[in-house]
Amino acid sequence: MRTTIFLSVLSCYISHTHTILFMTTNLHLQRSPCLSPHMAESRPQEWKDLPIDLLAEIARHLPCFVDRFYMSWSCHDWWFVVQRPPNPRQLPWLLLPDPTTVPLHLLPGPGNTRRVSFYCLLCNRDNHNIHIRHEIGDARFFGSYDGGWILLAHGQTNRHTLLNLHTDRCLFLPDYVICVQAPMGGVVRPPVVVPIAILAATFSSTPSPTARCFGAAIVDTLDEINRPQLAFWRMEGASDRHPVAMGFMEKFCGRFEDVIYHQGAFRFLTDDEDIFVYDVFKFQEDEEGIWSEVGVNRQYFSQGSPRISNGQVTARYLVVSRGELLMVRRLIRWVRRTWAFEVYGVTQHLNSTGVVQLTWTELSSLDGRILFVARGCSRAYEVADFPGFLYGEGIYFLDDRNSNDVVAMSRRGIVGRHISSGNRCVEQETFRGYTCNDNGRCRWVEGKPGMNLFTCWFPNKERSDYSSPIWFIP
Repeated sequence: MRTTIFLSVLSCYISHTHTILFMTTNLHLQRSPCLSPHMAESRPQEWKDLPIDLLAEIARHLPCFVDRFYMSWSCHDWWFVVQRPPNPRQLPWLLLPDPTTVPLHLLPGPGNTRRVSFYCLLCNRDNHNIHIRHEIGDARFFGSYDGGWILLAHGQTNRHTLLNLHTDRCLFLPDYVICVQAPMGGVVRPPVVVPIAILAATFSSTPSPTARCFGAAIVDTLDEINRPQLAFWRMEGASDRHPVAMGFMEKFCGRFEDVIYHQGAFRFLTDDEDIFVYDVFKFQEDEEGIWSEVGVNRQYFSQGSPRISNGQVTARYLVVSRGELLMVRRLIRWVRRTWAFEVYGVTQHLNSTGVVQLTWTELSSLDGRILFVARGCSRAYEVADFPGFLYGEGIYFLDDRNSNDVVAMSRRGIVGRHISSGNRCVEQETFRGYTCNDNGRCRWVEGKPGMNLFTCWFPNKERSDYSSPIWFIP
């Protein structure tokens, strides 16, 4: 079986096989009803000769697809059982980067391939010993998409790509946007091309190099004159070249927090907690390929509808759960660690003038939801779909404190100046550092609104000099 996720098969296979054998022994001692009395009294069966129903029961206790992969390598019957539908749904894995990069002057090989750690929640945060086959250098991870896609910036602020860890397929993402300049003194100015760093991105459908697949992103740049905030592009031709995106500079003083594709349009959440809605299928394109913002709608939410919290709101996320759009607020306190989460749904009502008013209404309970939050790739699941899942209902988060700071991304190799104690001007090289130690799960206490219980993961994790953590969605 070909797989482009390189697995350390020998060592992991032995350990996982021991687990499977232990489970099989326990089931065998319980005299499974699928065994006849004659079979029960006979000598023990070979593992490869176990009844199909018993093998199916073993596979049912292995929800993680990596464990099932190892099981399928045992023999043909075990492979056959694992392949039988339906395959269990998968939860995202926590992808943690190493503290530093591998020397790039070495040739690619087993000893210098970039390592990251994949922690699977279905396996109680077991570290799956997986290598990324592509040499990704000091690439920054800035998101993921269903089906094994991860989003990379190979130059931290440029050389953006999309890599599928299942198929080894690589697609290109934009490094530049075309910005339409506002007229000056009645004179129409030509569009300008601006380099960008993508902070968060998502797609209208499963990524593919076709004209019907669109991408959208929150972007930033070090260009002080033209600073686009949003970018849109077609994935057509992305197998061979970097698409050039259209960049838009919206006229408001805040910043964009998150992006999601929902109900046929891209939706961008602002730090004012309003939403900009872009229907890219209604964009108009002129002869020179310049898009105009047709089909754009800003949805204003009543101010102050989310309650005033004791903590500082450090991030906001959009996630779709049960067909409805939710906003998740992340709060910190003086320790600079995540302190609480609040979740809001959208409600509509008519005001005194008969106009529809949108309001964020706080949820008092998650009601069986499992929410994974991250910029551009938040996902919602149901507890009922994962029987026996150890952690259960809650909000699962990762450390993204400086994942959208384009200045911090550019620090490596930049020389700073400071005044020493002897009043001498000294040059000092500054290095970027992505924090990686604020990850975990937040659970709300039933009947006690506002009480958050946290399970923290890897609180002593070192900073990384190339990336923040991301969720990997297998």
